[in-house]
Amino acid sequence: MKGYVAGVVLAVAPLVASAGQTPFERELSVALSQSVVEMNAGLPMELDEETRLDSVTTVRNLMVYNNTLVNYSADELDVDRLEEALAETVIGPLCSNAGLNTFVDLGVEMVYRYFGKDGVFVTELSKDMATCRKP
Repeated sequence: MKGYVAGVVLAVAPLVASAGQTPFERELSVALSQSVVEMNAGLPMELDEETRLDSVTTVRNLMVYNNTLVNYSADELDVDRLEEALAETVIGPLCSNAGLNTFVDLGVEMVYRYFGKDGVFVTELSKDMATCRKP
C-alpha cells in the first residue's frame, strides 16, 4: 500500500508543481493567510458554553474554522440534529453579516469543522460566500 501511495504522489506531483496561481489567487492567498495569522494569535477561544474555536486554516479560497464541542464526545452527538442546528445558527446568518462582505466579493468559502471533546471528527458544514452576492 505504501508503494502505491508513493506512486500516486509521484505521478501527480508534476501536475501540482506546474499549477501556478493567477495574480488574483495569489493576492487572495496572501490576504487570507494574514487573516489566519491574526485570528490564530487569539486562539483557542470559547465561543459559547458549548463551542471552542481552536484554529483557523486556509487553502485556496477556503477559510476553515476548526471547532471543538467541549461538552460532548463524538459518539454522544446526533449528527443530523447537530447539522440542522448549525445550519440555522452558524451558516444561515453568514450572508447578512456585513463584516463578511469582503469574503462575499472575493468568493471565499467558509468551512466549519466540528470535533468532539475527544478530538474525533463530528461534522463539517460550508458556505460559498459568492452565493450571497446580490444581483
